[in-house]
Amino acid sequence: MKKLKASSAIGMLLALLIISLLFILMMPTLKDIGTGSGSLGTGSINKQSVESKVNKQIEEIENMRRQTIDINKRINQEY
Repeated sequence: MKKLKASSAIGMLLALLIISLLFILMMPTLKDIGTGSGSLGTGSINKQSVESKVNKQIEEIENMRRQTIDINKRINQEY
């Protein structure tokens, strides 16, 4: 058997560590693909809830924008 240099052994261990971390991070995605939970039938419920959350956030942003404009107008009127 050929002896490996320490640097190549450390490199192999680091590569193995990176591959295992990627696998651990990708496991939920792989489970979703395997179970077919990403089908079109269940997507409409999630889409509606996401749309409502986005609409609420847009309203909050618009309100904050209006408040900022009002504050800037007041500041400009004072000077």
